[in-house]
Order: sequence, then structure tokens, then C-alpha cells
Amino acid sequence: MKSVLVAVAALVALSLPAHAAGFDNIVLSGTKDGGTPQSSFPVDTPVIYVSADLVDIAPTSKITFSWVSVDSHGAAPENYTIDKVDLDVGANNEADSQLTKPTAGWPEGTYRVDLAIDGTVAESVPFSIP
Repeated sequence: MKSVLVAVAALVALSLPAHAAGFDNIVLSGTKDGGTPQSSFPVDTPVIYVSADLVDIAPTSKITFSWVSVDSHGAAPENYTIDKVDLDVGANNEADSQLTKPTAGWPEGTYRVDLAIDGTVAESVPFSIP
């Protein structure tokens, strides 16, 4: 009977999906404290912030926030990387980044923030400047 229980337990363990390392509770906001999540920002927003919980990411890993102009109607080439921020995970269980408004204001268009673990994009969060 004991060997049957062990076999059943092994089958159950193998059938459970593996939990992948990644990000959770990703929030884009116009306020540093991660207030109300936003997907659209006025052209005069001083700073756009992103924060995320780190889930099962190894302490030796590096995460990268890449701020990308997908289509800013000619203000930048399509899919242009505006800025990249690399962070070592260490003992952190959350991370954040920010992008400051250009002097002339945000160009209208579509944007995204790519969140990567050791160079591989795990999440992309779109936003717009209408």
C-alpha cells in the first residue's frame, strides 16, 4: 500500500504545472507610490513609473526594464528603445523603474515597458499617450 501512495504522490507532483519565475502585480502609474494603475497618460505627465513583484527570480539574476516607443508618429523610429534600466535581483522581492517626460512633452503614440529576466522578456506592458 505504501508503494501505491508513493506512486500516486509522484504522479500528482509530475502533473502539476511548474511555476515559472517572473513578475506579478505590475503597475504603471503617474505616481511614485504605484497608486492607481494607468494605461494612458497625458502629454504633460512628469514621470511614468512601473513597479512589479518579483516571483521566484534567482537572487543572481538581472532584470531589465526597457522603455520602448512603439509608434510615436515619427517622433522616434518604430520600436525605439528610449531607455533601459538593469537591476540585480539580490534579496529584493519587488522592483521599479521610471521614465521622465522629455522637455517638449511626451509625443502622442503607443509605448510599452518590457520586463526581462537575464535578457529574456517575460512581460510587456503597453501604454499610450493620447
